[in-house]
Amino acid sequence: MTQKPADWNPRDESVLGDQRRAYDDMRERCPVAHSDYLNWSLFRHADIMAVIADPDTFSNASRHRAIPNGMDAPEHTVYRRLLEPYFSTERMAAFE
Repeated sequence: MTQKPADWNPRDESVLGDQRRAYDDMRERCPVAHSDYLNWSLFRHADIMAVIADPDTFSNASRHRAIPNGMDAPEHTVYRRLLEPYFSTERMAAFE
C-alpha cells in the first residue's frame, strides 16, 4: 500500500513565517489537508463545525490520555471548564 504524499508541511519556513497567508492559501487550495506532522487539518469554519457536531465519526478519544485533547465531550467539557480560568486574558498577560 502506498502512502499519500502530504498536502502541506506545517513546519515549513514559509508557513511559519506567515501563518495567516499559509492558512488562507490552504482554505482555497486544500481545505482538508494531510501532513506527516499533524495528520489531518481543517481550514474552513463550516468543516470544523461539522466535525465538532459529529463526535461519533470524528473522535479525539485516545488510549494515550491527554487532558483535555485526548477526550471527547462530555468528558472533555468537564476538564475544559476546570482549565479555562487559567488561560484567561488576564492570566496570560500576567504570565507574559
